[in-house]
Amino acid sequence: MLKLPRRNWNNVLIFAVLVLMFVLYGIPQRLQQLSADEHRLVPEDSQLLMVALGELRLIQAGSVWRLQPAADKAVDAAKLAMAWQHTILTPVDVEHDSKSHVPVAQASVQLAGQTAPLIWLLYPSAEPGQYLLQQAGQSQFYLLTAAQAAQLFLIDSAE
Repeated sequence: MLKLPRRNWNNVLIFAVLVLMFVLYGIPQRLQQLSADEHRLVPEDSQLLMVALGELRLIQAGSVWRLQPAADKAVDAAKLAMAWQHTILTPVDVEHDSKSHVPVAQASVQLAGQTAPLIWLLYPSAEPGQYLLQQAGQSQFYLLTAAQAAQLFLIDSAE
């Protein structure tokens, strides 16, 4: 057995507790982040405050979601907010020619605690009935069906 003074044993104990905390908390959390192949429009641990779709604003007022100004077509603001919060994205590789398209829609997403909004750009895909989605400033594209694009960006699926 090692002969250490009581003060040194206290230091060893403190160091052992720190290592144990790192092992039990830090490593599994880091592995979860690295293995997370699930991409979302809004990060799972973030709170959505507002989505700006052109002139329309989806805003949370207390616990109720509202569209301002009121949309011409019947749109359930709560369902729209849920779609933005829970849509899972499918990454896709895009050829360089497809990146030169002009976006058909843009959304500005404001999250709690962040000063800069997330900007999402919607592009038409070469495949009929599909759209490409890209976060501004990022190179990764995601695949959306026409129904998802219509639901999230309030566009006609015929566009």
